[in-house]
Order: sequence, then structure tokens, then C-alpha cells
Amino acid sequence: MPQSFQSRRRGGFTLIELVVVVGIIAVLIGFLLPAVLKVRAAAARTQCQNNLKQIALAAHLYHDSKGKFPPGLRVPVMVGDRPTGGTNLLVELLPHLEQGNLYGEWDLKDNRNNVKGERNATQAQVIKILLCPSDPLPADVVENSAAATPPWSWGFYGMSSYGGSAGKRSVPFAGMSRDGIFWIDSRVGFTDITDGTSNTLLFGERFHHDPEFDRLRRVLMPAIAPIEEIGKWGFVAQGPGAMGNVTLHSAAPINYRMPSDGDLLALITRDCTFGSGHSGGANFAYADGSVHFLSNGTPPPVLQALSTRSGGELNTEVGY
Repeated sequence: MPQSFQSRRRGGFTLIELVVVVGIIAVLIGFLLPAVLKVRAAAARTQCQNNLKQIALAAHLYHDSKGKFPPGLRVPVMVGDRPTGGTNLLVELLPHLEQGNLYGEWDLKDNRNNVKGERNATQAQVIKILLCPSDPLPADVVENSAAATPPWSWGFYGMSSYGGSAGKRSVPFAGMSRDGIFWIDSRVGFTDITDGTSNTLLFGERFHHDPEFDRLRRVLMPAIAPIEEIGKWGFVAQGPGAMGNVTLHSAAPINYRMPSDGDLLALITRDCTFGSGHSGGANFAYADGSVHFLSNGTPPPVLQALSTRSGGELNTEVGY
């Protein structure tokens, strides 16, 4: 019996041995975790680039069939109390993003019908190719009830991590520049891109996290949506709001954040700034269909030159 008891004791771990094993495991996790996170970030960045390639290809297919890129926005025309004809560039690309059935449900004769159905509404559908894995969206479907938007547009919307390039300024509040590819009633074709398609942005990413934006929004313009609700792919209700949802601009550096003492112009600028959840920069699709990663350190004049289609700028080098 004593020999058997001693044998059982030798088969177990002492407290010191257990602490050593736990310590070794902790060290291994410490080495492996950064590598795992790095691999995940690289995979998310690659997926995002593939998304942008598909979106750019869809724009090219639309151009092949129509002779122009889709308009950034067509504002609904009110016929009595019925908003008609409202559409935007992302809606128009749906057939070329394997979303032909969804496009068939889009009601141009009465845009209110696109809002009906709550989370089952046409515009509330989630389109995976429009979502970047690194975008910190709290939800991929949001409810719009912003006071700045007409009541007929209140309802649920699917979100997008991407926007068309509007040039130096997107929204009308601060003077829409109309020097990019997409704006209200735009009709830009390849022949209009005299800076060269390899030197001109077509689409870029947006970043849905900015606590200062949301804090100052409540003071400066409480009627607009918080940052995590800007980027609704099916929003067409009015010019300024819709442009802010489906287009982006180069009025600020990549991944610009709202300053703590920012004013209304800074708020509007941040609304449509290029940015992403990737480390160090953001992905962009160019008008030739290529996709490139531009760093946060890209000089503002270079970013603005890339965002315009016919500015005649010589400095459009890729690789920042």
C-alpha cells in the first residue's frame, strides 16, 4: 500500500510544475497572438481589395452598357406626395454585383416603397461585397430617423463601407466641386477622365468610428445621423444627405478625424472623408480598375490630384 500511494503521487503535477507549464503557455500565446492578428488583418485587407475590384468592375460593366458611369445621385422628384425617380450609383450598380433581383425590386415610380417592410425593405438588404471586414460598424443594418431627412425616408437601411469619388468636395453644404467621377446628376465617361484612368480614383473606403464627430454632431448639427449610420447604400432622399452616404471626397487627409475644437465645416468634411479600419491607410479602386493601398501619409495635394478627373496635375504617383 505505501508503495502504491507513492506511485500515485509521482504521477501528478506539483504546484511549481503547474505554474511553470502555465507560464510557458502564456509565453507561447504572447508570441502567437500578434502573428495571428497580423494574418487576420492581412486577410481582411485582401478581402477589402477584392471587394473594391468587383465594385470597379461593376462600374466598368455599367459604362460598357450605358456609355457613362452611373450618376452619383438622382434626387427624387415629388409628384404630389410621391417621391419618384430617386436612385444613386450603388443602386445602379446592383445588376453588375449579382444583385439583379434586388435591383428589380427597386421602385423608381414611388421611392417610398423601397422603405416599406422594415428590416425586409429593399434598401435594408445587406450586400456583403459592400462591407469591409475591417470596418468597425456596430450593425450592418441601421434605422434612419434623422430630422434632417424627409419622413418618407425614415426606415431601415443596409450599410456600405465604400463610396464613389466625388473629387475635392462631395456635399453641397461646402460647395460640391463636381471634379471627381460621381455627383448629383453626373454623367462622366472615360473620355472625360483626361488625367488618365490610372491616375484617377473611382472608389474608396470610409471609416465608421469617430467619437469626436458624434460628440460635436449633437452640438453643431444634431439633425444629421451619427457616423456609424452614414454610408447607407440605398439612401436617395435628398441631395446633401444622399451624397454624404454614397460618395467620398479628398477635402481632408486619409483617416482624418474630427478635431475636439472642430466647427461645422470640419464636421461636414469628416462626413465624407476617405479612411478605413486597416492599419496605416486605406484601399482605393482607380478608374482603370486597379486597386491600391494609400497610406495616411499621402500628401493632401497628391490625394486631391488623384480624386479629380481632369485637373491636369502631374503628381499622381501611386505608392504612398
